[in-house]
Amino acid sequence: MKHTVCKVVAIVSVLSLLLGLFGCGGNKKYTVDDIVLVHTVYYGMESNPVYSFAMRKEEDNWVFSAKCLVGSNKEHYASFASFPITDEDAQGFLQVIREDGEIERLFRHRNPIRIFHIPDAPARSFGMTFSDGNSVEKETRLGDRGLDYLYALADRYYEEAESSEDTPTDTPTN
Repeated sequence: MKHTVCKVVAIVSVLSLLLGLFGCGGNKKYTVDDIVLVHTVYYGMESNPVYSFAMRKEEDNWVFSAKCLVGSNKEHYASFASFPITDEDAQGFLQVIREDGEIERLFRHRNPIRIFHIPDAPARSFGMTFSDGNSVEKETRLGDRGLDYLYALADRYYEEAESSEDTPTDTPTN
């Protein structure tokens, strides 16, 4: 009896270890067509984020939110939320996500193990939510091409978005 219990415990332990290290293998393979929300943020030492972007699908339309420096010399800190963008702009960003393999990279990324928490350390976050309700968020950044595209969208839309009555303008400008 004792020998059987030891075997069962050993087998369960080994299986738990293997599944913990390698996963169950049942993860669904998502594509850009499954994405309903993409968000990324980077907080430095400032009170406002260095950048914060979100692109969300609402019914059949995409809306874009941004907090970042914009303008030709990055002289203006823009902040706007849920501003409608063209399907062409949204599909252009999703194409960058597809070409750069950002979905796969996000799922593969392992968050760092921190022994000590430093409250004022810079922090990055990148995440996606999919049409089935599943989401993934990691302590990493979106790739350079994706960030460049989001900054370009912010430059393109900030004047119209900030002057819109539907968008709050409660953040300071530089």
